[in-house]
Amino acid sequence: MHRQVVLLALASFCLFFVRAAETPMATDMGPAAFLWPPDRVWAAAQDNTAPCGSSAGVTNRTEFPLTNGKVSLVLQDESYNINLAISYQNNPTENKDFTAIEDFPDLVPGHECYDVTNPPKNIASGSNATLQISYLSTFDTDKNETYYACADITYVELSAFKEFVFCRNITAPETTSTSTSTAASTATASTSTSTSSSSSSKGSGLSGGQIAGIVIGSLVGVALIAVGAFLLWSRHQRQILRDKIVAVRMSDWGSEPVKPTSGQS
Repeated sequence: MHRQVVLLALASFCLFFVRAAETPMATDMGPAAFLWPPDRVWAAAQDNTAPCGSSAGVTNRTEFPLTNGKVSLVLQDESYNINLAISYQNNPTENKDFTAIEDFPDLVPGHECYDVTNPPKNIASGSNATLQISYLSTFDTDKNETYYACADITYVELSAFKEFVFCRNITAPETTSTSTSTAASTATASTSTSTSSSSSSKGSGLSGGQIAGIVIGSLVGVALIAVGAFLLWSRHQRQILRDKIVAVRMSDWGSEPVKPTSGQS
């Protein structure tokens, strides 16, 4: 029964991402965006406007761990000089409200995951903050322009943080996936020539379906490994149960008194 439930869950999991892969074009983001924590609503008219590339203010906040935090970025066009910054104000409105905390390497289309520096000691659980990425891209024109995106968060203790964050570096289809930023940097050098000619317009970027497709393989692989581990664990537990039953029966048999045979007093 448990095996059937797990396999059904896996099938539903795969179907969700297959449907996501059918999306023809990511029209709700610029050349790069936060995959997690989710960013503010994107609009093409504001994506070059500091500090957040959006006309939306703080509408939703995502719980974010005080320690060992990570951000996931998704890219549909090559981006350069990517800078991650943070503001501990409730509603930052200018670039000067942000403090740089990380500089990322040049990134190729795909999904990238990076550790985030822990906040200062005066920032406690319940404190609000806004994460910002700023970067250069030729997404709109044939010249580099600066783009922005922001994600609003509320800090929680790591022990209280329960949300699953998919964190694995997966670059364009012609490169391999890895969990280290070093290999991602190597992939950048090998694919920059082939992708530079396609980055001059919005329509030439990596589509939402392609981005979803890149992620599917890794997610399904992880799910299959989890299912395999669960099935092995279930088999092991059943064997332990059988051994216990046998041991109990053997113990019962050994404790039974020997009945006298006929003719014995």
